[in-house]
Amino acid sequence: MSEAGKSSDRPLNAPLRLLDFGTGMAPALVTRYFVEIGAEVIRFEPAAGDPFYRVYPAYEVWHRGKIKKRGEDLSADELAQWISTADICVTGGEDFPGLKRFDDADILTRKPRLVVLSITAYPEALSLRDHAAAEILVQAKSGLCYEHYSDRPLRMSFEPCNYGAGLQGLVGVLAALYDRERSGLGQVVRTSLFEGALTYGCSFWSEASKPSAAFEFCVPKDPWPLIFKCKDGQYVHLIMGSAGSKAKLYDILGIYDPTVDVNDSGVPRLDAVRLDMKKFFGDVELISPFIQQRESGELLKALWDAGLAADLVQPPGACWDDPQVRHNGIIRRDSDGTRFVGGNPISAAPLPAPRTPIPAAGARPLSGLKIVDFGTFVAGPYTSAILGDLGADVIKVESLAKDPNRNVFRSFTTGNRGKRAIMLDLKTAEGRDIAQRLCLRADIVTNNFRTGVAARLGIDARTLHQMKPELIVLESAAYGATGPKAERAGFDLAFQAFCGHEYRAGGKDNAPLWNRSTLVDYTGGLLGAISVLQALRVRAHTGAGAELNVPLLNAGIFLLSELVQRPDGSFAGAPLLNREQTGFHPLEQIYQTADGWIAIAGRDAKSATALVTALELSASLRDDSSAWGASEARSLASAIRARDTRSLLDLLERAGVWAEECSRDAPHRTLNDPRLIEAGTVHVSQHGQFGTVREIGQLFRFSRSASGSHGHTAQPGEHTRSVLAELGYDGEAVADLYKRKIAA
Repeated sequence: MSEAGKSSDRPLNAPLRLLDFGTGMAPALVTRYFVEIGAEVIRFEPAAGDPFYRVYPAYEVWHRGKIKKRGEDLSADELAQWISTADICVTGGEDFPGLKRFDDADILTRKPRLVVLSITAYPEALSLRDHAAAEILVQAKSGLCYEHYSDRPLRMSFEPCNYGAGLQGLVGVLAALYDRERSGLGQVVRTSLFEGALTYGCSFWSEASKPSAAFEFCVPKDPWPLIFKCKDGQYVHLIMGSAGSKAKLYDILGIYDPTVDVNDSGVPRLDAVRLDMKKFFGDVELISPFIQQRESGELLKALWDAGLAADLVQPPGACWDDPQVRHNGIIRRDSDGTRFVGGNPISAAPLPAPRTPIPAAGARPLSGLKIVDFGTFVAGPYTSAILGDLGADVIKVESLAKDPNRNVFRSFTTGNRGKRAIMLDLKTAEGRDIAQRLCLRADIVTNNFRTGVAARLGIDARTLHQMKPELIVLESAAYGATGPKAERAGFDLAFQAFCGHEYRAGGKDNAPLWNRSTLVDYTGGLLGAISVLQALRVRAHTGAGAELNVPLLNAGIFLLSELVQRPDGSFAGAPLLNREQTGFHPLEQIYQTADGWIAIAGRDAKSATALVTALELSASLRDDSSAWGASEARSLASAIRARDTRSLLDLLERAGVWAEECSRDAPHRTLNDPRLIEAGTVHVSQHGQFGTVREIGQLFRFSRSASGSHGHTAQPGEHTRSVLAELGYDGEAVADLYKRKIAA
């Protein structure tokens, strides 16, 4: 049970049976989700046992609630019998030396209705089947390790490859299940740790044939976010992201600057790219002395009272007893006293409704469905972009002031490609009427407004369900739809601080570190898509619409699912990075070579012996590799730095030690790889201003259904006239709406 009962407690339950053959984090997170929504999950463990129980303290928790069987006890006939009764099979995941995988090649042929999820290290298009599936190795080879600093790589402290692959795979499985409701056929869904990594690089990885300063603008590497140490030694993270925030902050701190406009949002401008990185988010050197004079609690209260987004930088787990976290119910406590992150961070309330006809099956899983998206910035729009890739017709509704994220095209296009774009003034009665008429023609309505805004605009779940009960309405407020912090402003940066990510990423004895990949936003978008797809499947059975809530707070906590709290109150899992921010243990770490950097993953004692033998270090390192620390890391670093990358990789391959080069030019190579373009992993479109645009596309594939974006990123209001015409407005009526600035 959740501690507060507010989170989903099997909210969208429809009977399913899942067979779990996966190993490592990504499959465990996928299958845990199905346990949470009430599926029967049968887990078949590797014949020699699953070594990941020793890798992740939360691994045992992730597999609670499953029926467990040992692989060696399963005959071919028994396997066939199990498959004949199953809806889903999950295979693949992470590698471990000596671990034998279950072969999923012929599963689907045994039962045409079966949905199979296969998680590999890399997509099949790259022909890298002999490369190991290990988090740090894929961070290196994908190039994600170079997405923070401009002069060196780092090991991201959260697990982007595993979380990304798990979430992308879950979206694919739920889409395939919904498609099965219409077609009667299952299929294979394929994703990889590599594509998981791309999830968190997509806001930066794009190229254009006609680039300009506007296209190139994005949050730069080497960022200096507004993270400051207060008088009491606590760190706080401030965010200037709304109109007037800079003036409010300066007023609170007592900074006099007559050049600051009262409406200044504090959002970085295009020309800020040429500024000192200490001034990109705000003038760090100006602000810092004033922060140092304030106690963190008193300062945060003043900021919150002024409506500004900010939060305390805390260690992982510190937020678990926060009243809003308890209210959201994402932290669970089992009967033995163990506390852990619930497998389903979604709050959902299905509604009684008349039977809703299921659209006929189309080429793509969501063909024939319509979505109205009122989202801004990242998380909300990314949800509907994913659903649009699956075939839904998405109409993006913007105010006449436009989505603020349009100022950062690379980030904007990730969440808005393929949508039809209209502009309405929702502050007018006529604008609200048009918005409601759009919603009544839709299947799904999404927004990520602050709590209360949707209700004032007449597009909240309660209002819309009174008009059309079968609607699926997703609201993704920052902290949640209800609770003590429900009306507070929230941004990715604040949740990284509050949930423990910045503390963990800073590394041992270092100041906190913000991750520029906006990990909370993209995770929130994926969780939103997951919630809608599950609601669609339930609606296909019951006719019921649903009210869905996916707070960003829950997304931030979900990304630390490897953390558990023991019955004695101590925490395990989610360790801090080392001081150099290169890894958690010398055997799984990034090291500098004579001409570059490599990542090593030595996951057992045999790998450790092979490594020290290859580097001729046997006499200087302790025999028990599990006890290695900074001293052993320095010895390894010294030996590795003396060798060039190519010869070192060859040496380690001969020794049987897993290693990959840290790839600095990976974004360009990925975006121009014809195999990935053909697979849809890279999306290519034409833009009126930037020409041919290459960007990260859909990060999973189907064996039978088509998917992926088929459109460009629309200009503001590009489809206003055509959408209004669909609602019955003739040319004269549209012109009048334009003249009165109700539409644009």
